[in-house]
Amino acid sequence: MVTEPVTFFGQLLKRYREAARLSQSRLAQRAGFDHSYVSRLESGRRAPTREAILRLAEALELGPADRDSLLAAAGFLPEQAEHLFGHEPVLSEVVELLQRRDVPEAIRDDLRQLLALVVRQVKRALVGVGVDLEESDQLSGWDPNWPGRPASQGAW
Repeated sequence: MVTEPVTFFGQLLKRYREAARLSQSRLAQRAGFDHSYVSRLESGRRAPTREAILRLAEALELGPADRDSLLAAAGFLPEQAEHLFGHEPVLSEVVELLQRRDVPEAIRDDLRQLLALVVRQVKRALVGVGVDLEESDQLSGWDPNWPGRPASQGAW
């Protein structure tokens, strides 16, 4: 089951709010919102705007990494992508290399293909130990019945 971004956002907002020891009404007041707005966000009945998230993060006195986590949880691009990879610093380096224009496109393409190969190999290993990947395969386009390529791609 895939968690909807708004619901995940609401859960994360609640966690940050409770850690700050604020009521929903107090957080709404600090951020300049109606008292029921935070309740609707936390329950998933309302989707936030990017500006609303930034105001909430400021009211919660969140640091840049937590603010970016809140943005990403609602489906927005973070201000700094490396904050999403704090526990996996090598991923930050990969993202940086893929975005650098001084790295030739051919090399960036090779890196993308290498990463796709690693992902496929890990998925094969998981299938081999009985992990059900059906739902994630549908989302990623990976087809376990066609070894070596994502279902959405032709020959390399």
